[in-house]
Amino acid sequence: MAVSTQQQLLPAIDEFVVRMPKVELHLHLEGAIRPATLLALAERNGVDLPARDEAGVAQLFNYHNFHEFLTIFMVLARSLTTGRDFEQVAYELGEDLAEQHVRYAEVMISPVQYHRRALDLDEVVQGAASGFARATRKYGVRFGLVFDYGRQFGVELAWRLLEHAVRNMPYGVVGWSIGGDEINHPPEPFAGVFAAARRAGLQVMAHAGEVVGPASVWGAIDALGVRRVGHGIRSIEDPKLLAALRTRNIVLDICPTSNVRTGAVSGLGTHPLCRLFDAGVPLTINTDDPVFFNTTLCNEYRLATRLFGFTADDLTRIVLTGAHAAFLPETDRLALAHELEEEIADLRTELGV
Repeated sequence: MAVSTQQQLLPAIDEFVVRMPKVELHLHLEGAIRPATLLALAERNGVDLPARDEAGVAQLFNYHNFHEFLTIFMVLARSLTTGRDFEQVAYELGEDLAEQHVRYAEVMISPVQYHRRALDLDEVVQGAASGFARATRKYGVRFGLVFDYGRQFGVELAWRLLEHAVRNMPYGVVGWSIGGDEINHPPEPFAGVFAAARRAGLQVMAHAGEVVGPASVWGAIDALGVRRVGHGIRSIEDPKLLAALRTRNIVLDICPTSNVRTGAVSGLGTHPLCRLFDAGVPLTINTDDPVFFNTTLCNEYRLATRLFGFTADDLTRIVLTGAHAAFLPETDRLALAHELEEEIADLRTELGV
């Protein structure tokens, strides 16, 4: 069981963190673009970015609050214009994940950004799908795509973009989500959209409990019927909610560094990751926007081990939780979990952890 502490990583544990097969379920494509690629796409597409080199891009990533982060996120997303762009960034993300021994990842795209610029959403999705397919063929990492709708743009537009998500299910779209401005836009008005998404065969999740308290998470699980919650860290404030998450087996996809960088928590020392885990809430560890937040999935696992005392047993449990929570058919989820469990067992035997 995890205990909050700070310790040096033993070499064997660090090697285990690096080589352990992983699952990542909360990852935004737009926040994972390599800075050099971002600059090249902006030049190729004639987009004026508020940065001229990689150091300038890095400077943009100094956020003071969540809304400032959203603004920068939307500005940088303008660099993506064609299906070719999406194929490139998806393939490069596949390379980056393969280096970290990620076996399966669910990657969100923000459809409103492209709809408002009159891009062809089918081209967007199918470009990304092509890049992911190339990465799968070369590296073996598998992907699902999730439409992450910015809730501040209203329910009416959500209905229209849901049609695009459903139409692109043959190209790897597996889920529907809401993100964006959680403070001013509670989840309940989107209940009908989520019900329609489920009827169409999409899995559903929602960003909730990141910057708003437990009421936001209750709305996501009760009104929207989600089986996963993005972040959900403020669930720690409500013991009844913690019990509901446990008994309903609703998974929190937690992103520690992201929560610090956007100001959702004051620092890693106050992050509730350890308390949520010890309360028996099923959870996964993720990067959210790895380039924007200057992190990797391996680094997030290192944080869990070094700062919170997570053991090899704990990390194994988290990885397998991710496999079982993936938006895959049940037989595929079970096969993925079995594959990871066997590989992790062999690795632990080799490393003695």
